[in-house]
Amino acid sequence: MSKREVEVLRLVAGGLSNAEISERLFISAKTAGHHVSNILSKLGLRSRTEAAAYAALHAGRESAAK
Repeated sequence: MSKREVEVLRLVAGGLSNAEISERLFISAKTAGHHVSNILSKLGLRSRTEAAAYAALHAGRESAAK
């Protein structure tokens, strides 16, 4: 995942909507939605809830892998 996707994943895990993510990252809500879709696809997940669970289980591992 890209650095931006990791940022978006952390915000999804925090319960933020696409609109809230877009405000935080200064991107459009549509772009935030694309990032969320890409994350779900790359990780083989079906929902934001699964993404939040994934983030909780793998907290800190993304940066450690680099």
